[in-house]
Amino acid sequence: METDLILMILAAFGAATLQSATGIGFGIIAGPVLLMQLNSGAAIQISILLNILISVVLAPSIRAGVDKKLLSRFLMGSVVGLPLGFYVFLVVDANMLKIMAGVAILVTMFFVLRNNRKSAQPDKDPSSARGSLPIGVVSGLMGGCLAMPGPIPAAWMNISGYDKATVRSTILMLFIISYSAALLLQLSLAEITQDTWWTTLKLALPTVAGIYFGRMLVERITEQVFFILIVGVLALTAVMLFSTVQFQSI
Repeated sequence: METDLILMILAAFGAATLQSATGIGFGIIAGPVLLMQLNSGAAIQISILLNILISVVLAPSIRAGVDKKLLSRFLMGSVVGLPLGFYVFLVVDANMLKIMAGVAILVTMFFVLRNNRKSAQPDKDPSSARGSLPIGVVSGLMGGCLAMPGPIPAAWMNISGYDKATVRSTILMLFIISYSAALLLQLSLAEITQDTWWTTLKLALPTVAGIYFGRMLVERITEQVFFILIVGVLALTAVMLFSTVQFQSI
């Protein structure tokens, strides 16, 4: 088995495990690894397809916990952001996608660290969805160009005082709709090659395995351990991404 494929399989398994347990993680971890290995927009397409797989598998267990009002506002914003993100996907090269993904990871790290410092304070009551509409626009933008619609709205929900179960359920339901819309845009306006479909098929099994492994871990690993894992993986991924950028070609 090729080294590149082994790395992608490990990334898919680990990212699916994290996403199954926390609600986010696949696009922000597996997406950049796929970009580094494939060095093309096909990495974004594969990430979209695998995210749909994860969301569909988890959907039956999350429906009851979704904040429907908040989800609807995220989706209204995504209607604006998703086409803009897809346009960016069409006009920039893989090198620029790596830079954008790296910046997105650093922004996510900032919010994760900021929220962790506030964890000792009493939770705020999420009394309204104010501010969620522009967050939805950003989510759609990142989903369209990077297949990463989840980190920013998830961070915003955490900071706003939503409990972990609501964050997980709402973000995963957002994924089902956002990634399905992104896939329709890809099928309509961009080419998804046979190699892309074949690579997705190869990564489907480790992705499903990661989903069920994450379900087992969610009850056994403390939130603090998950925090350390998330920050560590994000930091390593950002370093790896920026180390492969060819700055002379920008």
